[in-house]
Amino acid sequence: MKIRGIMVICTAILLTQLLADAPTSANVEGSGNSPADQIQAQKASSGHVQAGEQLVLKQAAPYFTEPLSGREPIDSFKVNYFGQPGESFAVQARSGEMVSLQDYSRGKLWVPVWYTTEASSRVVNTAPVYISLRAKTKMSLTPGSSIRWSASTIGNGEERPISVARWDDWYGIVASPAHWHEDDIMNRPIVLWVHESRVTEQKEISEGLMEPSSSVSITAVRDIADLLLHKGASAEDAARLLGQPAVKEHSGNVELAGRTYLLGESWRFVRPEGQFIAYFSPAGRLETGKWIWPAGDKPMSRLFAGDDYPFTHQFMAGPLPATLKMPYVWRNQGDLQYAYLTGASDDVLVVQGDDGRFSGMHDDSNVYGIDRLTGEKLWQIDAGYGRLLTMMGKADDSVTVYTSLSPEKKAYEDRVRHIRLADGKVLWELRLEGGEEGRFLEIGGAKNSVIIYDRPDMSRETGHLAVLDRTTGKQKWEIAIQGDYRVLNSGADDPYVLIQAGQLLQARETDTGTVVWTLKADTITGEDPHLYPYYAGGPRIDPFAPANSLRRWILHGDQWLLVDLETGSETARYPAKTGERFEVLNERYLLIQRQLPAKATSADSSAESYESVLYDAAAGKKLWNVPGQASKGIIEGEHMYLVLDGVPVKAELQTGRIVWKLPVTASQDYSLMTPGSYVLLDEYVLLAYGYDLLALSKKDGHIAGRIQNIWMGYAELREQISRSGLLNITGDEIYAGSANGAITRLSVKKLEHRLKELDK
Repeated sequence: MKIRGIMVICTAILLTQLLADAPTSANVEGSGNSPADQIQAQKASSGHVQAGEQLVLKQAAPYFTEPLSGREPIDSFKVNYFGQPGESFAVQARSGEMVSLQDYSRGKLWVPVWYTTEASSRVVNTAPVYISLRAKTKMSLTPGSSIRWSASTIGNGEERPISVARWDDWYGIVASPAHWHEDDIMNRPIVLWVHESRVTEQKEISEGLMEPSSSVSITAVRDIADLLLHKGASAEDAARLLGQPAVKEHSGNVELAGRTYLLGESWRFVRPEGQFIAYFSPAGRLETGKWIWPAGDKPMSRLFAGDDYPFTHQFMAGPLPATLKMPYVWRNQGDLQYAYLTGASDDVLVVQGDDGRFSGMHDDSNVYGIDRLTGEKLWQIDAGYGRLLTMMGKADDSVTVYTSLSPEKKAYEDRVRHIRLADGKVLWELRLEGGEEGRFLEIGGAKNSVIIYDRPDMSRETGHLAVLDRTTGKQKWEIAIQGDYRVLNSGADDPYVLIQAGQLLQARETDTGTVVWTLKADTITGEDPHLYPYYAGGPRIDPFAPANSLRRWILHGDQWLLVDLETGSETARYPAKTGERFEVLNERYLLIQRQLPAKATSADSSAESYESVLYDAAAGKKLWNVPGQASKGIIEGEHMYLVLDGVPVKAELQTGRIVWKLPVTASQDYSLMTPGSYVLLDEYVLLAYGYDLLALSKKDGHIAGRIQNIWMGYAELREQISRSGLLNITGDEIYAGSANGAITRLSVKKLEHRLKELDK
C-alpha cells in the first residue's frame, strides 16, 4: 500500500509538470495533432492509472454511462449525474482517457481522468457568451483530448455555440443531449472544450436569460442554468444570469433534504415557453429551483437526477398562469408548513398547523388563535407528533382542544383543555389517566356539552363515553358501550348526543343522558364511505357559517337518511350502495361518485372507472350523470362549479351541461391538484390549483391569474381539513391557508376591482 501511494504521488507530480510545460495558444493547431493534444493523450494512456487506484475529483465532472471514443453522435451522451470536487472513488477499469467506477446506487459510471488532475481545478465558470468558430473545428472531451467531435453538429446547427467556462486558453462549450429527459430520467448537458485559436468571434449575451425579451432559446437557458446555477449561489449571481424576476414572493419550505422548516424568498421568471422559480434561503442563497413547462400530452411532476441537481421540473397540463400582484390586508406566518382555518368567532380565527408529512403522519402540529382584525397571533398550543382535535360551535368565544402528547415532557398525556379565544387562557382542563401511544380518544360537542369517548379496539371490547359541562368541565354523565359504536355529533350546536351502535341510532339528552328518540334499522350500518381517507365526503364545514345542524344526512342500515335531529323524523332518503360516496351540497342536492365495475372485456380485471351523479333529494331522483369523479361542488343560482377528475368545471345545475372546462392537454386524474374548495366572487371564482391560488372567470373559465404570495399545496390524508379550511370567504374577507405556514387575509372588493381592471 505504501509503494502504491508513492506511485500516485509521483504520477500527480509528473502530470503537473507536463501540463506546466504545455505550449501556448500560438503553437496549437486545429488539426488535433498539437503538442498539447499529444501530452493529454500520452497522460491518459500512459498506464499510470490502474484498477483499484483511489482517485479524487478536483472539479465537477460528468459521469457517463459508457466510455467515449468520439465516434458516437455528439448529442447521444447519457449523463445523469455529476461528480463533485472532493469526491473519491476506486478505479474499476480504464479505457483510453476515461476510467470507470462502481457506485452502490448509481451503478457503473465513466469519467474523464483529466477531472482528477490538479490542472482541472483551474476551470472557472464564466458569464455565457456566443462564440463563432472556424470551419472544421473539433470539440474535445477535455482540453487537449484526443476524443473529439465536429463542432458543426452542436445544437444541430440551430443554436450558436455558447461558452460558459474557461480553462486557461480553452473555452467550455455547452453540449446538450438530444433528449434532455427520457420518461423520468434526466439527461444533463455537459461542457466540451475548444481552443481559443479556433474562435473567430465572441459576443456577450447582454440580456437576462429568463427575461421576456431574451433571444436565447429557453432550452439553452435550461442547460446554462444546469451548468452555472448551483445550490448556494447568491441572489446577485442569479440576477446577473437570469435577469430580473417577474415577481418576488414568499417561498415554500426550501429545506427539502430534511424536516426542518425554512422559508425564504422565491423569484418567479416568466417566458411564454416556460417559467422558472428560484428559491432562496433567508440568507439570500439559492436552495433549489423549479422549472414549469407546458405538458403536452404527458404531464409529469418529478424527474430524477443526482443528489447534486438542485432543480425540479413540473409539466403543467393546463395554461401557465400569469401572476396577479395583489396586496393583502395582513399575513400571519405560522411555525409549521401547512395552515388551515378550523373555526372563527367575531374577533378571533382558530388555525391548525401541521408539518404535512406523508400518510397523514406528522412530527409536529399545533393550534393557535389569530386576531381577525390585525392578524396578530394571540396564543398557541403545541401538540408535537401526538393527536390534535378541536371543537367549537357557531359564534363561540371558546374552543375545546384535545392533545394526546406533551411535547415538553416528550411523553403521552391525554389532555382536554377549554380555551378562551381572546387570550388563550385555559378555562378548565381535564387530564385523563393512562395516556399511551395508540390510544385513540375522540372529542365531540352538543348543546352546552363536550363529549369525550373511546371506542373498543383489539384489546378492549367495551368503549366509554362521558359528557362534560362545556362551561365548567364537570362531568354530567357517562356510559359504557359494548361493541363498536360511533358518535355522530359534528359540533357544539347539535341538540343531542348522537350514538349509533349496531342497528340502533339514539339521541340522548345532554344533561342527563336520557334517550329522547331512537331509530332502528333492519341491518347493521356498514362502513361510512365518507370516512374513506382520500375523499372529503359529507357536508363542507365552513368556519364562518356552519351548516344547519338540525338536519343531517346519516348512514343508517342500508339507507342514507336526512334526519331531523330534534325529532328523529326522516325527511329524505337515498339507498346506500357499495362503491358510492357523496358530498352534501345542501339539504336538497347530493353530488355522488359512483365506482363502476370493470368491463368484462377489459384486459385488466381490476380496472375501475367512475361516473358522477347529481341527486335531487327533494324530487327523489337523479338529475344527471357524467363520466369521471366530480367533487368540490358548490351551487350558485342555475349553475354549479365543481372539479371533474381534478379539472375545474362549470355546469348547468339541472342538466349537467358543461358550460366551460379548464383546458388540459392530457386525460388523467388531476385530483391532487385541487385540495381546497371554490370561493365565489362577483365575476370570478377562486380555487387552489397545485401550488397556485387561481382566479377563473365565471363567464368562460379563462385564468385571470394566480394570486401573488399565496402558496397552496396538497398534504396527503388531510382531505377534509383542506376542503373546509384552505380557502374561505365571509363578507369582504378572504382567508387563504397555505403550504408555507401562512394565513393571509385579502379584501374581496380590492381583489374584484383588480381582476376587472385586468379584463378591460
